[in-house]
Amino acid sequence: MYSTVCVFVGLAATCSARRVQTSGGVFNGAREWEMESLARNSRGEITDAELGLLNLKSALKDSSMLKEMAQGLRNPEGSGELVRMMANPSFQEQAKRVADTMRATGVFADFLKVESYGKEDSSKTLQSVLLALNPVGATRSRTGSPRMSALDELIELAESTPGPVQYWDPLKLSEKEFWGQSNDATIGFLRHAEIKHGRVAMAGFVGYCLHENGIRWPFPLSSSLPDYSSFEGLSAPDVWDATPQAARLQILAVIGFFEFWSEWSTSLEADGMVHYMRGGKPGQFPAFNTIVTNPLTPLPLFDPFGFTKDLSEEEKAKKLLREVQNGRLAMIGLFSLISEARVPGAVPALAGLIKPYDGEVMGPFTAADANLPGVSTMLDGVKPLLPYLN
Repeated sequence: MYSTVCVFVGLAATCSARRVQTSGGVFNGAREWEMESLARNSRGEITDAELGLLNLKSALKDSSMLKEMAQGLRNPEGSGELVRMMANPSFQEQAKRVADTMRATGVFADFLKVESYGKEDSSKTLQSVLLALNPVGATRSRTGSPRMSALDELIELAESTPGPVQYWDPLKLSEKEFWGQSNDATIGFLRHAEIKHGRVAMAGFVGYCLHENGIRWPFPLSSSLPDYSSFEGLSAPDVWDATPQAARLQILAVIGFFEFWSEWSTSLEADGMVHYMRGGKPGQFPAFNTIVTNPLTPLPLFDPFGFTKDLSEEEKAKKLLREVQNGRLAMIGLFSLISEARVPGAVPALAGLIKPYDGEVMGPFTAADANLPGVSTMLDGVKPLLPYLN
C-alpha cells in the first residue's frame, strides 16, 4: 500500500510540474491552483509528497487533469521522472509519512476503490489528511500570489461546506477591489461582513422568537417602564418601537462601541491581531482586557470561557464552517419572520403565525423620536424611496 501511495502522490506531483513548467522555468497554461501549489512547494511551505496529495485532491474534481496524469504514465519522459522521484530517499520518507497519516485517518481502506472517488466528499477526505500532515500548508496561504490567494482560499472554504451549493458568486463581488483596496482586502471585508451579520442574525432570530411569544425579563427594563403591560399583544418589531427611547439609545451606543473596538488598530494589536482587510482573520474580535485590566473588565466576546483554546486547527475549521452555515440560515430565517410581519402572506409557511407590523423594519427610530437630531430629516428622506411610508 505504501508503494501505491508513493506512485499516486508522485504521479500527481510530477505530472503537474511537467505540464505547467516550460524548459525556461516559466509556468505555461497552468490552472491557478497548480501555479500556487508549485510556488508554495518551491518556497518550502509544502513537501513534494504534500504537493502531490494537494494536486490529487484538486484533480478529483477535474477529469481533464486525471486524463493528463494517465497520459503522463504512457510518456517515457514522464514515467522516467516518476521513477526518479520514487527512488529519491527524501521523497520516500515524505511518502511514508503520507501513508502513515492516511492509515491513521482511516483513508487507506478506500484509497484503491474506484467507487470511493465518485463520492461527493472524496476530495474532502484527502483534505483531512492534508490538515493532519500540515495544518498551515493544507490551506492556501495569503503570502503567495497577492491577488489570487485570498480568492482561492474563499473558493476552497466554500467547496468544503456540505450541501448542494458550493462556491456561488453571481455578482462577482469576490473579484472586485472595493474602495481602491486590493482584492485580498475586499475578500477579507466580505468574509468578515458575512460572519458578523450571521452572528447578529442568530441573536436576532432568537430574540424575535422570544419577544413574539411574550417572554420578558424578570425585572423592570427601566424606571419609566415598571412592568411590561404596554408590550402585551405587540409583534417583535413593535416591542422595539415601544421600548423607552433612552434604553434604545443605550443599546445603539453599545453596538457602536463594539464596532469601534473591533476596528481599532490599538485594540487589535494589543490582542496580537491584524485587521481583516490587512491579512487578519475574518470574524475575529479583540479582547477587552488587553488594554485595561481590572476586575470589572468584561470577558472577551469571542469564546469568553476558553472552550476553543485547546482545539486543533482542524476542529476550529469545522466549527468555523458550522458558524458560517448557521449564520446564513439565521439571516434567511430572520428575514422570513420580518417579511411575514411586514407583508402578511409573503411567507406562506408562516401565514397566520406572525403578528403583523406596519412600521419601518430597517429604521431604528420612528416619528415619535422626532426630538432627536436628524430623525425627522431621515424619515422625510426615505419616504420617496419607500412609498408605503407615506
